Amino acid sequence: MSINLQRPIVKALGLEMINGTTRLLGIPKERVQVVISLPDITAFNDQLNEAISYFKSRAETFIITTSSIDECAKVIKEFELKESLISREYKEFSKIFNIKDEKNQLKKSLMIIDTNCQITHKEIL
Repeated sequence: MSINLQRPIVKALGLEMINGTTRLLGIPKERVQVVISLPDITAFNDQLNEAISYFKSRAETFIITTSSIDECAKVIKEFELKESLISREYKEFSKIFNIKDEKNQLKKSLMIIDTNCQITHKEIL
């Protein structure tokens, strides 16, 4: 895949996940990166869980939320998710990717970053 100059290139960003590990977003990878911002983690549902599971061999998923650690823990337990899937580092993320509303709050969104670190899809939901 070649670089398309019409698409923005993602700035590399290290995200601390709720389990304390750091995952890098926006660096060349073998799989596409799918970033879902959910201001309220309790909006996570079976359809999202199934999509993440279905595409796990082709996509690396990140969920960014403003929810508390306790709310994240409940969703992780309910859907049997990995703790390395969710990050609460929403301030820097929303600023870099301009995914915030007029009150500076994180918006619900979906973003796909290709293996060359270019945004191929960005949708505010």
